[in-house]
Amino acid sequence: MRKVLTLIGSAILLSACNLEDGKMFDSAYDFHGLPKAESDPVVTENPKKHQKYELTVTFKNAPGKFEISRLVENYDAKNCMITTNRAAGATAYAVYQPEFTLKKISDTVYKGEFYTDRPLNEDYFGQGVCLWENIGISLGFKADNNKKSTYFSANIDDTVWKNLTKKGATAKLVYYHRKADYPIATWFDSETGLPAAGITAEQAQQRNIDLKDTFSIELEIRRI
Repeated sequence: MRKVLTLIGSAILLSACNLEDGKMFDSAYDFHGLPKAESDPVVTENPKKHQKYELTVTFKNAPGKFEISRLVENYDAKNCMITTNRAAGATAYAVYQPEFTLKKISDTVYKGEFYTDRPLNEDYFGQGVCLWENIGISLGFKADNNKKSTYFSANIDDTVWKNLTKKGATAKLVYYHRKADYPIATWFDSETGLPAAGITAEQAQQRNIDLKDTFSIELEIRRI
């Protein structure tokens, strides 16, 4: 399986980019001898990946159902720094973000799997072998496909699975979200909806936030 490689740069880069067929590209690529938009570099999936985890997501006290789910494995290769626009001085790490949909088990439970060694270390840019590192897993849920619906997110930091060294080892994370933000945060005037990151119980205590009007997203990660 091959995935399109995404290059993320600075705000200056974004203003200099064009949108073609849903891909971001910069006319400066030719100037630097970098790939053209129509031949964007692709990342080869590691055929011998073995760092696999099972993820169970459970909603508790949620005000309604969630129909849209999204899981993203986030990788970067810090040894592959690419100049995307010489005039603007914009550079970027090579970033690989394969996206998946979680399986809906019930109105309150989703399940899925992720790897932390999916991309293959290869020379993608003629600059030497890119050494990929998973820097986190991102999750997102929405009540429906309405653009204004709140995007409830949760993240798994790489320190979590680095502690799960043995098969069968588990870890649990809990994030809290405001019920008032479901399905649409009416106080947030945006066509694209509120991005709600959620907070932990410890963060709520530090900020003197009462959790009585919240629902939780519980993540259980198991090494398999």
